[in-house]
Amino acid sequence: MIIRILSEGQYRLEGEALSELDRLDDKLLDALAAGNREEYDTNFREVLALIRGRGSRIPDTELVESDLILPAPDTTFEEARSLFADYPRHLS
Repeated sequence: MIIRILSEGQYRLEGEALSELDRLDDKLLDALAAGNREEYDTNFREVLALIRGRGSRIPDTELVESDLILPAPDTTFEEARSLFADYPRHLS
């Protein structure tokens, strides 16, 4: 799966890391639905860390269509609520 983090770039994520991303994404969406800013911040940082840590960075010179686009790391809770409104609940 190709994942773009806005303002940062694209990463290729495969295998077990995708299952972990799906689990973390569910927690992030639950925090947004519950209006829990602290949990959102924690979960969003975990999602970004997983992608950066276990994903392979795709060079900016390579053109690849993204399967999933995440907002920029500095996205606020209020912005995230609207940005994640149509976000898929299950990634795989």
